[in-house]
Amino acid sequence: MVRGEHQNGVPYYGILKDIVELCYTEGNRVVLFNCDWFDTAREGIGFKKDRYGNIFINTTRRLNTQEPFVLASQAIQVFYAKGVKDSTWSAIVDIKPRNLYEMTKSEEDPYQEDEMHS
Repeated sequence: MVRGEHQNGVPYYGILKDIVELCYTEGNRVVLFNCDWFDTAREGIGFKKDRYGNIFINTTRRLNTQEPFVLASQAIQVFYAKGVKDSTWSAIVDIKPRNLYEMTKSEEDPYQEDEMHS
């Protein structure tokens, strides 16, 4: 999922096709995701919301775009749960990474007494 939104406030959803890494001088690099985007521009045709706020995507409808790439830092992982009654519609389920911590490194000098006891 990408948080760039249409006029209707629905994020872009797509399927990851390829990962591209652009390497520049001095070790700089950018990671891009190449995606097939679902059509979330039209409610009722490409997507729908239920009364609980869940979003469903019509997986047979693709967005016709000349911009298939998104920065990896803009993407959020989701998965699609196929509908039981109609397999062309899939529910969007957000993934919450577990055991992901941002730990700061702190280096402390070891404690050592300067005096010697006799």
